[in-house]
Amino acid sequence: ARVSEAKGFMMDGGRVRVGRSRVVGVKAPRRRVARSVGGRTEAAGGLAPLPARGRALPRGRTVVLRGAGRDSGSGGSGSAERTSSDSPSSSSAALKLAALASGAGALETAYLTASKLFSSAVFCPTNGCETILTSKYSEIYGIPVSLFGFLTYAGVSYLSWVAASEGGRRYRDGVLGGATVLASVSAFLGYVLFTQFPGEECAWCLTSVGLSFSTFALALWATAEGDPVKTTLPPVVISPLVVSALVLAFGADGTSLASEEDDFELPYKEPLVTTQSTSEAVLLVKKLNRVGAKMYGAFWCSHCFDQKQEFGKEAMKDFPYVECFPTGWRKGAKEAKACEDAEVRGFPTWVIRGEKIEGDQTLQVLEETADKYLKASDYL
Repeated sequence: ARVSEAKGFMMDGGRVRVGRSRVVGVKAPRRRVARSVGGRTEAAGGLAPLPARGRALPRGRTVVLRGAGRDSGSGGSGSAERTSSDSPSSSSAALKLAALASGAGALETAYLTASKLFSSAVFCPTNGCETILTSKYSEIYGIPVSLFGFLTYAGVSYLSWVAASEGGRRYRDGVLGGATVLASVSAFLGYVLFTQFPGEECAWCLTSVGLSFSTFALALWATAEGDPVKTTLPPVVISPLVVSALVLAFGADGTSLASEEDDFELPYKEPLVTTQSTSEAVLLVKKLNRVGAKMYGAFWCSHCFDQKQEFGKEAMKDFPYVECFPTGWRKGAKEAKACEDAEVRGFPTWVIRGEKIEGDQTLQVLEETADKYLKASDYL
């Protein structure tokens, strides 16, 4: 036991008294609370230096002190370690960056989901977006894969921002777990992209891969605490489970990743339009022909078929349609020359007097576009 003398506040039977005292074997607990009760300052036990020497605490106020354990031996009052955040600023910065990266991913997948649900064309700076985003790998049980991506991205972004605001102490496991799911799904879909769609480029797909892996790397950085086992255990456990679930989901949905698909061929078969044409639709076809409009599509494209259904079967007689795969589809098959010359990047694509409109359109939009290029004499 250590013997020391100190001027100041000392504990005596649970109460604070002032003066010079001789303390033998005093060891302060980790957390001590000094409280003002009825005008008399009391403490929970042990040596409890107060924030201001010679001053009583305000009534009802509690001061939490940590750590001190020993007198300083000089100046009289004992030292105390104040509570503070132990989270490094780098962890908070990593969490904020993860929130921004996953937030960008949420915006991207929200756009893709809306385009999928409303059957609208997706803007794509590369050739192949429409083919991949409308393929059998874009849905699981009829639900867009991008919708699952949006929910996961949004959840990780929210948890990352909240964790950063609170110093990174909470929600770390949720951030790392969600980021692991994003990276695992992106790795799987990246494998599908390069093995099932060789030669196709999908800017949206590659962007999502980059955002998900960036989020994962930032989550690892933010949650690293010097214990590699603790940091890497969630990814090691979660990632195989996610990939296995995707393989089972696509397999149950009739989608195969087997290499035998390399020899798969889809013979050309013109889809049968069954709806009745309105008089407006028939007149619109005549207008479109006058301005030299063309709709480029593929026989297997559902959006192309929906566009034809909107015009109706009577309008198909003079419908300005160009089939881009007239001999059928097989892996590596090239588009018809007319489609290559028109630089078609997705189906359907309308070209009206050089103006390119991607995706299926309403009759009103097509009529307004055709009217811009019609001369007065063309109406006669």
